[in-house]
Amino acid sequence: MNAIGRLALIPLLFFAGLWLPRAIMPAVLLDISNYTPLGAAVEAIQDSIRTGFPPAAPLLVLAGCTLVFAFLARRFFRWE
Repeated sequence: MNAIGRLALIPLLFFAGLWLPRAIMPAVLLDISNYTPLGAAVEAIQDSIRTGFPPAAPLLVLAGCTLVFAFLARRFFRWE
């Protein structure tokens, strides 16, 4: 499980803009980034700083990720 988490963390951090800032990402990478949880969170935070409230798209991506991962956690993780 630890290895799976580490393998998932590296792409998420990349798409959040840790190594390549989102402002200079090519359009394809930026589109992919907008649909990852950390990329959508960064977009929502940056837009809320600029305009006062984030647009609906990143919030819907975050809500969708929450529902998917909550379902997966409930399905595969059980206390025994």
